Amino acid sequence: MNSLPANNPDWLVKKIIKMGGTISFYDFMNFALNDPINGYYGSGKAELGVRGDFVTSPSLSDDFAFLVGKQIEDWLIQFKSSFLSNETLSVTEFGAGDGSFMSGLIKYFLENSKNFLEGISFVIIEPNEGMVEKQKNKLEEFLNLGIDILWKGLDEVEENNINGIVLANEVLDALPVERITFSKGKLIRQAVSIDKKSHKLFFDKMPITRELEKSFELAKSELGITIPPEDALEGWTTEWHVDNSKWLEAIYGKINNGILLIIDYAKEAKKYYNSKNSDGTIVSYENQKMRNNVLDSPGNCDLTSHVCIETLINDAETLGFDTVGITKQGEALLALGLAERLYGIQKEFKENLSNALLRREALLRLVDPVCLGDFKWFVFKKFNEKKININSTCLR
Repeated sequence: MNSLPANNPDWLVKKIIKMGGTISFYDFMNFALNDPINGYYGSGKAELGVRGDFVTSPSLSDDFAFLVGKQIEDWLIQFKSSFLSNETLSVTEFGAGDGSFMSGLIKYFLENSKNFLEGISFVIIEPNEGMVEKQKNKLEEFLNLGIDILWKGLDEVEENNINGIVLANEVLDALPVERITFSKGKLIRQAVSIDKKSHKLFFDKMPITRELEKSFELAKSELGITIPPEDALEGWTTEWHVDNSKWLEAIYGKINNGILLIIDYAKEAKKYYNSKNSDGTIVSYENQKMRNNVLDSPGNCDLTSHVCIETLINDAETLGFDTVGITKQGEALLALGLAERLYGIQKEFKENLSNALLRREALLRLVDPVCLGDFKWFVFKKFNEKKININSTCLR
């Protein structure tokens, strides 16, 4: 990772100086993304899509939401036809970005199961107030139709209240992480310091906490993950996802009966915490460009790191979730009918060639094995009756 000093805005300089001139990387990432006034997401300045800083699957076209919608509808039908026949069902999206997925999902129901809408409420749990206005603008047409869309903070959702589906698409990759470095035979916590004269940021170090040490010990005893790997060289650095279990615990407490679908960048532990992966996975995105110097332009770019598959599943199951399955996005979307949608575009070529080509490109990007197609889908369930089985087309 490029550790050259980086210029930084006054708001962040003042925060770091106020905290003594050195902060953990975790705090740096949290400020850069979530500060309510200046953070990339917190302030609402995040720009998604082909004209923004980076693309997400929903921002490419409505096809993604239509395909996922097919799976969501099937799950809801199974709920309605059996143990939740008398319950009001909901589809809850956590961290809804600019609202593209929820917009596409509601369009799917309007076109395919309009009557089904009467028994469903749509909820967005948005931790960053700055993004809510964008979402409401995106969803205004549906609000005007009287469709039930609610915005809530996580603390506003009652415990054991959700019956239905919870979706988190590219949420966990943007949760702040700790960065851990192997230096002089021991682990240290990566920090970010400010040069008092130039006000430029640079990577620094601070002692590892006992809490982090305990989490490494637990990962080794339960999952066989060794931090650092035995053959790690000086300077080996990785991320540690300290907020995943807290986030999962909060979501688990809100679900009464339902499915949690997490879609995100993810790696197996043997690849993630390998000596050859000597600088982790964290990068920034701005103007469709990926950069390794994550200290540059804080508050004006996205910061993202891969999730570790094994630690995520272990965290979920420790809380009480049952793992239904995990698959690659490309395989999931093909199982849900992406190839048929791709074939159907042929009819559009004579009517609207440019639009047909854009849709075709978007669909192919969704299954591209070196990009979005390699995203992982994690399907977890929480039901009061443990023996309940749910069929999931996306896992076939």
